[in-house]
Amino acid sequence: MENKKWILLCLIGGILMIIGSVVGDVTFFAMVFSILEDANPDLAPILNLVLRIFNYIALGGGASVIIGSIIVAIGQYGIGKFIISLGAGMGLIGLIVYLITGIYAGTLSSELLTWMLSLVSLNGGFGFLGVILTIIGRFKLKKPE
Repeated sequence: MENKKWILLCLIGGILMIIGSVVGDVTFFAMVFSILEDANPDLAPILNLVLRIFNYIALGGGASVIIGSIIVAIGQYGIGKFIISLGAGMGLIGLIVYLITGIYAGTLSSELLTWMLSLVSLNGGFGFLGVILTIIGRFKLKKPE
């Protein structure tokens, strides 16, 4: 089965995300959903429920990727790939927000060498590598015919 190696790659990526403490950030979705709620207040309960689900998946980070990989392994490709995408995507957004806030606060731009060392250190490096491996594995997963 071709997908076994990609599922394994996603599992390894999820474990590395857990080691690196990578969790996601749903602030972007909250902003978009608030704009949609302003346009149509009847959508508020549905959007709040979706945002809560996204938040739980994002907070799971690597655990969400592992759960999604297991779901793909048992044959539910659509929902499994969706959960993997949310876990990895939100984790990537979380890392980007961390980098941007560090640059904005001046802590990362003033000491570029320290920033690069923190990226390859235990927390940043494993998390970043886990997100990259998960994204590669997720895009290589194909539903068997």
